[in-house]
Amino acid sequence: MSQLCYRRLKQKIYLLTESFLLNKRSYCQTKPRHQVFVSTADDIYTNLAFEEWLYEREDLKQKSILLMWQNKPAVVIGRHQNPWLECNVPKLKEHGIKLARRISGGGCVYHDLGNLNCSFLKTRTLYNRKENLDLVVQAITSRWDVDLEVNAREDIVLDRLYKVSGTAAKLGRNNTFHHFTLLHDVNVENLEMTLDSPMKMGIHSKATDSKRSTIKNLSECDFTIDFMSLVEVIGHEFYKAAGVQGEIEWIDPGDETLFPGVTEIRKSAEEWQWIFGRTPKFTTKRKFTSKKHKIELSVIFNFEKGRIQSSEIICDSNVPHVMEFTVRLQNDLTGRRLHREDLNPVLQASDLSPLDCKQEEVKQWIVDCCVGALCTGV
Repeated sequence: MSQLCYRRLKQKIYLLTESFLLNKRSYCQTKPRHQVFVSTADDIYTNLAFEEWLYEREDLKQKSILLMWQNKPAVVIGRHQNPWLECNVPKLKEHGIKLARRISGGGCVYHDLGNLNCSFLKTRTLYNRKENLDLVVQAITSRWDVDLEVNAREDIVLDRLYKVSGTAAKLGRNNTFHHFTLLHDVNVENLEMTLDSPMKMGIHSKATDSKRSTIKNLSECDFTIDFMSLVEVIGHEFYKAAGVQGEIEWIDPGDETLFPGVTEIRKSAEEWQWIFGRTPKFTTKRKFTSKKHKIELSVIFNFEKGRIQSSEIICDSNVPHVMEFTVRLQNDLTGRRLHREDLNPVLQASDLSPLDCKQEEVKQWIVDCCVGALCTGV
């Protein structure tokens, strides 16, 4: 996000403070049939928690809501995805980028302040993905001269080639939400870096895979397309399509006085058990060859709920100490979370006293192979 756009955004939010306080009072007093909310938070867990709160608590038979927000850098995976296969988990940790799992399906997406998120919350009888996407396209093309359309896969594409939106949905018995991203000034370098998973070889998984697409920022077509202008045109188009007049309401999604229970939802959203522990079962099988030592190594790790359920480390070396080391290593790794804090102490600690220099090199090579298979980023 450019510094100019960021300053404009901060200034706009400052000017809207009085309006925000007024909207807070009006939310408690009256609840119209159509509302547009814009979150004042830029934290992924807070915004996802607020969306879930609206989905669970609002009576969407009585109203429809458009929620818009943006986040500081984060990667968001779908409900049924494997985070280790979808993104570079070690790099996220190194760069302080948050990882979140949402309650909807769909693929993995990268968020930052150059990415607008739209969520249409409606009763099930009014659920219509194509209609929501068409509304956004209509809003943008009525303001700016850009070639934007919804394709057959229900993606919003620019110039019939570049994907600018990723979409997903949650359908309950009565309530639904359809949410999607809209790239206007996203950091493409960070996007590519975070979504480049190092765990690609030898994986067997039934988790939902993301489909990679060529992307482009809307601001490359017109530099005036930014978060605030998109919020304005899409919000007013939402009211126009409903045939009503309404105000765009800036909401603090963490306000417990208005949204009791949202803090607890947020707490659950950032827990390891939800983000990683809900990963579907998967297996990694790798074979390594050392030409220097003329040996081969086979490793098999079976994962369940984010932990190593069982492991098998087999080296064709006939040196007793090496064989003992591989047995001890596979036993020590079993049951541990696929997490640096759990795995690194095991991979880095061992008794080398009975090994000569050559055997020590073999042992280190075995550890390096396990690090490669587990992608721990040691």
